[in-house]
Amino acid sequence: MSESESSAIEERDTVLRCLAGESAAWGFIVERYSSLLYATAYLMSHDRGLAEDATQEALLAGWRRLETFDPARPLRPWLLRILVNEVLQRRRRRMLAFIPLLKSHEGVRSADRTPESQAEKDWEREEIRQALRSLPADSARVVLLRFFAELSPAEIGEVLSLPEGTVKSRLHRALKKLGKELAKRHFVDLPNEDGGTEEARKARSLS
Repeated sequence: MSESESSAIEERDTVLRCLAGESAAWGFIVERYSSLLYATAYLMSHDRGLAEDATQEALLAGWRRLETFDPARPLRPWLLRILVNEVLQRRRRRMLAFIPLLKSHEGVRSADRTPESQAEKDWEREEIRQALRSLPADSARVVLLRFFAELSPAEIGEVLSLPEGTVKSRLHRALKKLGKELAKRHFVDLPNEDGGTEEARKARSLS
């Protein structure tokens, strides 16, 4: 049994325990997904307070609505859908401007990273974030969920309530435009829908 299969079984068992009334089991879900939910909310809003509130509300909503969840399905897309909707509702209420998305939380610098390599890493991160600002909000959300949350097009469709074909077309258009912007900034190895190029890997690993 692979690690991913074992993890899925563990998660499903935890959900079933929650459904059986074991509220303490929800702590496992919170521990597993709170960082991902917070980072996604922050990258959507660029507002730490909003991200914290939306994450807490999404986790509470997940617990309250858990009886509507099918334990045979992956939990991550279901939680992300709740989170995305919560962020969008809060943005509308506060009339926040949408800020394009990509993994941007700051990681601990490795001991062997030189100032020069760190400066290059910081430059790459900022260049990609600036390029993403050229994307419409709906396209940026698809890029975030594909390359940061690492969801499949089908899972993204579930999160955003879109047909898989629409997700793929939005992702294709977004990456085409993103590619042009990155090319202007001397990035020539551009991400594709499968996330298989070097720049796609950079996008996921910037920290």
